[in-house]
Amino acid sequence: MDSLAIQLLILIVASYILVRAASRLVTSISVIGGYFKLSEFVVAFVLMGIVTSLPEIAVAVSSAISNNPALALGTAIGSNLTNLTLIIGIPVLIGGGLEVRSIIARKDAVFMAIFAIIPLILVSDGKIGMIDGIILLLFYGFYLYRLFTQKSHFSQFTNHFTKKDAFAQLGVFVYYIALLFAASYVIVTTSEIIATNLEVPIILIGLIILSIGTSLPELAHGLISVKTKHSGQILGDILGSVVANSTLIIAIAAIIKPIVIVNLQPLVIPSIFLIITLLMFLLFVYSDKRLEIKEVLFLMAIYFLYILTELGMQIVDKTVN
Repeated sequence: MDSLAIQLLILIVASYILVRAASRLVTSISVIGGYFKLSEFVVAFVLMGIVTSLPEIAVAVSSAISNNPALALGTAIGSNLTNLTLIIGIPVLIGGGLEVRSIIARKDAVFMAIFAIIPLILVSDGKIGMIDGIILLLFYGFYLYRLFTQKSHFSQFTNHFTKKDAFAQLGVFVYYIALLFAASYVIVTTSEIIATNLEVPIILIGLIILSIGTSLPELAHGLISVKTKHSGQILGDILGSVVANSTLIIAIAAIIKPIVIVNLQPLVIPSIFLIITLLMFLLFVYSDKRLEIKEVLFLMAIYFLYILTELGMQIVDKTVN
């Protein structure tokens, strides 16, 4: 087995550990939240939203510390594209469609689209610095504020758990947080090696490979939501993940280490596809207040066209050079 194959295997294993750790953290958060009698809203939409974004947060921190903050940007943009196509598409296909009749959900979709475009604007000068990171954090704070204004739509308390349950899960939480960041460090260092071996910008590794791996917790949550007939949670989780990726994740990396993109060319294609995806997603949500199977198939087709375009561009670059 050659060196590249070994590195890809390490990347796959580390990504699997990352996802498993994130899924266990969701369980821990539910139990701890129940013990402290936190509302269903706080646990499901605030804490869970952050926990399902922990893989991206871990990659952002590790990439910034390893002097590769551009990887965090690529992962965030790629994850947004993946979430709005594959990750929402698969559960909707299984569930036979998704109702989006709530006015709140449709308004949140508009805010999500705006937040997803902001990083593309900020990086247009080739850098997302500390000030930009703080601005993105303020946007995320505004998003949380909007969520809390909607908390009256949720039941008051989660299920109650005992003190013993809570403390047991607290230990589990600490363990899996450590495992999450250890896996993310391996992912970042391995991605750097793969990018060097393939002679491609490391940001492309985040855009194509890591974006899928770090979005798997959202996919798992979507599939569980369909199975338990709580499909309404799918849209909320996806919108929250896109907002977190576009603000919190990029902000963390930029504050630790400014994101400097010497060559913006690798971002052109994903940015175009992301904008097209956002526009089509909003059109589908607002057109008939429901995501139909044919519509998510169209969104998924956009993603596969994006992958083919990226691979085609790489082949052309290799041939020319």
